[in-house]
Amino acid sequence: MKIKRLEISGFGRWSQEAFDLSDGLQVIFGQNESGKTTLRAFIVGVLFGFPTKKNGHNVYDPKDGSQYGGSLILETDEGDVKITRLNRTKTTLTITRLINQTEIIDPEKWLKQKLSPLTREAFDDIFNFNQEDLTRISQIKSVDFQKLLLNIGAVGSTGWLDVMAEFDKSADKLFAPRANKRPLNIAIKEYENATEELHQKSAELDDFMLAEQALTDLESEQHEQEEKILTASQQLQETQQLVQQYQLFESAKKIEIENVPSVDEKQVVQARRLQIEIDSLNDNILRHNEALKNIEVPHEVSDDNTDQMVLTKAQVAQRNLAVNTEKRTNLLKQKEQIEAQFEGDVPKGLTDSELQSLSSSNVYLLSTGALILILFVSIFIMHWPALWMVILSLIVTAGLFYKRQKKNQIRQMIQKAYSPLNIQNIKKIQPEVDQYEQQKMDIQSLNEQIEGQYDSLIQMIQPIALKLDIQILSDSLELTIAQLISVQQQESLSEQSKRSMYVQQQNQIVTEIQQQQEKLSEKLNEQKTIFKEYHVTDLHELQNTLDQYNKNEQLKQRYQDIMNQIDESTRQELLKYDDETQLLEQKEKQQKHLTILQKHAFELQSDIAHYKAQQEQRTSNDQFMMLQQDLANQKTELTQQFGEYLAKKMSVKWINQALQDASQNRFPKMQQLATDYFQKLTAGRYVNIQFDKNTLQVVRNDRQKFSVVELSTGTQEQLYVAFRLALSQVIKDIINMPILVDDGFVNFDLSRKQNVIALLTDIGRNQQVIYWTAAIHNEHFDKVIEL
Repeated sequence: MKIKRLEISGFGRWSQEAFDLSDGLQVIFGQNESGKTTLRAFIVGVLFGFPTKKNGHNVYDPKDGSQYGGSLILETDEGDVKITRLNRTKTTLTITRLINQTEIIDPEKWLKQKLSPLTREAFDDIFNFNQEDLTRISQIKSVDFQKLLLNIGAVGSTGWLDVMAEFDKSADKLFAPRANKRPLNIAIKEYENATEELHQKSAELDDFMLAEQALTDLESEQHEQEEKILTASQQLQETQQLVQQYQLFESAKKIEIENVPSVDEKQVVQARRLQIEIDSLNDNILRHNEALKNIEVPHEVSDDNTDQMVLTKAQVAQRNLAVNTEKRTNLLKQKEQIEAQFEGDVPKGLTDSELQSLSSSNVYLLSTGALILILFVSIFIMHWPALWMVILSLIVTAGLFYKRQKKNQIRQMIQKAYSPLNIQNIKKIQPEVDQYEQQKMDIQSLNEQIEGQYDSLIQMIQPIALKLDIQILSDSLELTIAQLISVQQQESLSEQSKRSMYVQQQNQIVTEIQQQQEKLSEKLNEQKTIFKEYHVTDLHELQNTLDQYNKNEQLKQRYQDIMNQIDESTRQELLKYDDETQLLEQKEKQQKHLTILQKHAFELQSDIAHYKAQQEQRTSNDQFMMLQQDLANQKTELTQQFGEYLAKKMSVKWINQALQDASQNRFPKMQQLATDYFQKLTAGRYVNIQFDKNTLQVVRNDRQKFSVVELSTGTQEQLYVAFRLALSQVIKDIINMPILVDDGFVNFDLSRKQNVIALLTDIGRNQQVIYWTAAIHNEHFDKVIEL
């Protein structure tokens, strides 16, 4: 199990912080009060539960009011998981598998199984230590330190050693061989004085003393008999133990151990993990295929007969309508300009004769002068008749006068019709007057065309306007068409964008399916490689192979455990018997012998009781009786105190033996690793660790042996660190947890510190080590988080 990331919501001085941790030796550097110990407490709290305020413990309440707690991302044999523990009083625990983002239903049970058999205390005893643990070494007796090292293989032994020391100290307060003021010593002295006083007072009671001597002899004989009974009982008990050991010995012989090929459990776990990933990939591929079926891509819009073409035609029609409207406007302006020159209606254009009537009167004068000249020539030169010439002249003159009058009438009528224009402007405006009627006709024609074009244009764009929900502006069709084109283009672009989005989604899903199929193929090949190695076809067969291997290993372990329960001398003793019947016959003989001894002891007890009854009858002296009673009371009190003393001493012995029994299976392995680590930590100064029962010695490179009590404090700390690290490696087959070291070597000199850092780096190749420190100036680390 490895810690990959810390995500802190609120814990002590840390709020909304995250730290990514690496494999191997991960160093977290920070000065004092930078939050190193807080991070270590956070890791332990998320794994085993947050601390409470009982016994004055620091509960690390957030300083800024953030939500209490956070998360750990762990690498486990089931893949990466995220453990989130929030709130201190009403704690909530959630565990999420990151491979598929699913939550574990019963997180407490799952986490307890993953950490089993570790408890918080066991975790602290094995994987978690700091400078306080090393400082404690200098505060305990050397003998107790030796016991601590011998019993370090029994998790939680430190607490039992404290209990054992308390019992031993309490017993010493009751009695000491050379002390005078201990309660038990005082009671013994008082009993001796009372006995002496009783003998002095009983001088006159010779018979009593003779009988007392006889009683003493009987009690002595009874004591000897009790020793014989004890010896016989021990022999019987040894035989019974042989019977039990023989049954174990026989059961070990019946264990059939097969030659089963070994199976690497890590590869089985890898196959399971691959199966989980394969199932997840299959589920993802199925889900993506379903999603692909549910995506309906809109059909691509055709370019023929679309609203865009209609709107394009409408633009052309609108331009034609605008041209005609502009023509009409221009004609209306021209028409209005002509009408503005007249006071009434615009008159009709003048004929040629009417235009001539507007010409100057010089013609009449010239005609009159010419007539007078002709008369003069005719009468005086050609000598025509004067009367006829006068009459002719009068007729001509009358005709000219009439013509002139008529011309003046016409001219007046024209001037009245063209009022207020003068004669010159009347002549000048004649082209415009001539065009006026044509303009009226053109305007009428344009009005009819514009009305038709407008109606046609409205019919053309109205369906599109209804579809796009746009109001037609009758006074601004150009703006309406432009708006329709813009909205239609936007909708077209929107449809194309939507279709492109659906196509993109399809392509993305297809790409993901292809990628996951490639991953699936890769995972299947990896799994097949494992199956091929063990000659199986599926995970079930692989699991059965592993089960067979584990079962065989359990049989081997059971055989070894049984043989470990039978020491070599007992095995040699058991080999003397052909079968269990011989042991049972021996047991029966010893039982009968014990019965005889017990019967004789009962007879002695009866005789002693008889003598005591006689003594009670002989003791008529009241003072002697009182002394005897006081002596009996003192004996009772002495017995009670001595019993308490023995109980405490026996408890010390029992605890010590229990701790040795608990550690004996792992201690040999731990001794080998601890020897290697101790040699590295001391730079080869010490080359071996030897122990025999309750004695532990270290061997220097010059073959000199030293007991633990002879070592310096620094060397004792190195020895303790070697055993702690060795225990974490030995127990790794049961549970593999990161090793947490919080400033554990501040008292080490530079050489020792370099040695322990090199050792932690080496251990970190197979197990995560998180090392908090306030000083890294003299060391080089690959993976450092600076707080």
